[in-house]
Amino acid sequence: MKPSVAISTGALSALACGLSLLALMPTFALAADSPLTQAIHRLNADTRQEREIRLRDLGITAPILLGASDARRELYLPVPAGVTLNDATLQLDASYLNGEGGRNTMLLSLDGYPVRAEGLSEAQGDASVKLGVDKTPRDNGLVRLGIAWSSIVSRPLCEDDRVIGNVLRIQPDTRLNYSYDASQLQDVGAAWTTLPTNPGILVAPGSLSAGSYDAAWRLGVALERIGKHSRILPFPAVQDKVDLSGLRIPAELLSIPAFASLNGKGQHTLANPAEIGALLMLGQTPNVQADLAINDPQLLKAINQALDALQNQVQGVDATAASALTQWRDQHVNAAMASAGTDNVRLALLGARPVLIIAPDATGKALSLLGSAWNKLARSRQLTVTEAQTPLSDDGRVALSRLGGAPGTFDVASRFDWSTSFPLGSVAYDGRLPVTAVVDISAAPGASHTPPVASLYFNDFLIGAQQLTTDGEPQRIQGHVPRYALSSKNVLRVSFQRQPVSDRCLETPQAFPVSVLPTSHIVLEKTSLDDDFSGIAARFAVDTQLLVPQAYLDHPASSLAQVISVADASGVSPLRAQLKVSTDPKAVVSPDKAFLAFELPLKDTKESVQVDEQGHLRINHKDQVMLDVQRLDQLASLQVVQSSGQYGLVYRTLGSQPPSLAKPIVLTRGDVAILGDSGAVAILDIQDPSGSQLIGREEPKGLDAWRKPSLLWLIPGAIILFLLLLLAGRSARRNRQ
Repeated sequence: MKPSVAISTGALSALACGLSLLALMPTFALAADSPLTQAIHRLNADTRQEREIRLRDLGITAPILLGASDARRELYLPVPAGVTLNDATLQLDASYLNGEGGRNTMLLSLDGYPVRAEGLSEAQGDASVKLGVDKTPRDNGLVRLGIAWSSIVSRPLCEDDRVIGNVLRIQPDTRLNYSYDASQLQDVGAAWTTLPTNPGILVAPGSLSAGSYDAAWRLGVALERIGKHSRILPFPAVQDKVDLSGLRIPAELLSIPAFASLNGKGQHTLANPAEIGALLMLGQTPNVQADLAINDPQLLKAINQALDALQNQVQGVDATAASALTQWRDQHVNAAMASAGTDNVRLALLGARPVLIIAPDATGKALSLLGSAWNKLARSRQLTVTEAQTPLSDDGRVALSRLGGAPGTFDVASRFDWSTSFPLGSVAYDGRLPVTAVVDISAAPGASHTPPVASLYFNDFLIGAQQLTTDGEPQRIQGHVPRYALSSKNVLRVSFQRQPVSDRCLETPQAFPVSVLPTSHIVLEKTSLDDDFSGIAARFAVDTQLLVPQAYLDHPASSLAQVISVADASGVSPLRAQLKVSTDPKAVVSPDKAFLAFELPLKDTKESVQVDEQGHLRINHKDQVMLDVQRLDQLASLQVVQSSGQYGLVYRTLGSQPPSLAKPIVLTRGDVAILGDSGAVAILDIQDPSGSQLIGREEPKGLDAWRKPSLLWLIPGAIILFLLLLLAGRSARRNRQ
C-alpha cells in the first residue's frame, strides 16, 4: 500500500505544479508580447484626464481685493461630480500690502476645513501658496476655497473702512490642477455639468451638412448660456496643419510610419489618413481633444478611414499588435460612434477623452434634457430622448431660482451682493417682457439700531431701495424695470449694507444673517415691442429663423464661432429656432418670421448701416448721413432691420477680415452695434439718436408734475372753499342779528 500512496503523492505534486504553470501563463504571455503590443495595451488601459481650472476661466478677470479688518471670500472651482481627484493641487497666486503697519493673517480653508494660516507682516510681499487637495469625490461637483483676511492695527481704529493700506490681492491666475479617471464618469448629466470652460465640439471634416451645422450652433449657444465658450473642432483631414509641440509618443510606437512621421516639433502637415489615426490614438493635440461630438455619418466615416489606415500599417509590422489595436478601437472609438437611433445622447470614450455624443436630430431635446429642469434625471450613459420640454410660466411670474439665482442665507458684516443673470429670451418666450423685479428677503437684528439697507439693481441701474426691518420676518423689495435697462443678457443684483458697530472699540464688528427667499421672482407682461435689441430679443424668444449662406457650412470652424457669439448675444433660443441655408449668396431672401441673417441680401430693407466690399461704412439717420468712413477691417455691423414685414437682425462684415469675437457680446439699448474682437465697440440708437423718445416714455412722473397738475390738488382746495363759505355764512348771520 505504501508504494501506491507514494505514487498518489507524486501525482498530486505534478498536478499542483501544472496548475501553478497555468496560473502563470498570462504573465508569460504578457511578457512574450512585443514591445509594440505592450505599448498599445498601455494606451488601452490609460483613461486618465488632466484638467486645469483658473479663476480667469470662471469670469474673474480682475484681482480680488480683501481690505477690511475681517474680510472673507469663498471661491467655487468645478470638478467632476462623484469622481476621485488624483494629484490635485490648488495654486493660490496672491500678494499683499501692509501700509498701516498692522498684524495681518491669511487663513485658507478647503471645503470648510482650515488648511493653512500665515502671518504677513512685511511692508509688502508674496502671499502665494500651493495647497494639496484630498482625493475625496465631491458630490456637488465643487471644490470650495475659503480665504479669510484679518488686519489688526495698533492704533484704536475700530471700523474697517479706515484701514485702507492693508490689502490682500488674489490674482485671476489662481488655479486648480487635477486628474481623474474618465471611466468613473457614469452618466450623461454628470458629464454635462463637468465640461471644461472651453469645451471642444467635434464635427465632420470639410463642408458640413445642414443637420450637423444646425446641431453645432445650438450646442454652442447652450454652452454660452451656462458660461462656457466652445471651440469648434473639425476632424483633421489630409493636408491640415497640426501643432506637434506638446506631443509625447512612446518609443515603441515609432516603428509604425504614421507615429514616426509625427515625432517632431512645431507645425506639421498631415500627409495621409494613418497619421490622423495616430493623432486620435495619442489624443494629445488640441485638434482631437473634444468634449462633445455631433454623431454625423460623415464624421464616423472619416474616423474609420483614419483608423483603418493605421491598422494596415500596424498589421504590416506586427499582427499581434494589430489585434491589440482592434481591442483599443472597440473600447475607445466604436462605442462612441455607434448608431443607436436619431433621438439619442450618450457618454462614451473617444480616444482617451470622455465625450458626449449627440445625434443631430436629437439636439433640441438633448438640450432640454440637460437644462436645469431635467438635468438630474440624466442618470445613464445612453439615453433615448423622446420628448423633453422646458417648463414655462402661465401667470407672468418666473422664480429667480429658475433663472440661476440660488436662494439662501448669507452673513453680512458691512456689505454683501447677491446676483443672478439670465438671457432675455429665457423669460420672454411669448412676447412678454420683464416689468417688475421682486425680491423677498429677511434680516436678523444686529448690534446697531441703524437698519440695514437693501438696494435693487437691474443691469447696474438702481430700480429700488429700502431699509429693512430686522425682525427675521419676510419683507418685499421691488422695482419697476425700465425699458432702457433691458438687455439681451440681464443681471439682477441685490446689495445689502449694514452699519458695523464696535462700541468704542470694546467689540469686534460681527456679521448677521440676511436671507434671499425662494419666492423672489420676475414679473412679465405683454407689451408693445420696440424696434431695438431688447425688442428683437423678445421676438427671438418666440420663434426665429437663422439665415446663413452655404459658404458658412463650407467653413464651419470660422463661421460657427461668429454665429454662436451673435446668436447668444441677440437672444436667439437654441430650442425655438430654425436654420435656413441659402445656396445662392446673391439671391434675395424673404423671411417669414423674426430672423437673424448673416451676410445675405434681404428683401425690401432700408439698412441704416451700409457696407461695401472695400470696408466703406456709412451710417444714416433717415435722410441724414451721420457717419461716413473708409478702410475699416476686422469689424462687423449688427443692426435691426425690417424685411417682408418681419423684424430681425442682419450681420455684415466690414472689410475683408471679420472680427474674431473672442469676448462675449453685450447688447444694450440701441438698434445698431459695431462689433470687434473684444465685443461691441459701439452701440447706437439710429431711430432715436437724441434720446427724446426715451425721455418722454421713461421720464419720472414727479419731475413734470408742475406741468400736469394732479386732480388730487382739488381735494384740499374744495375743503378750503367749504370753510370759507362756512365762515361767510356765520358772518352773514351775525350781521343780520
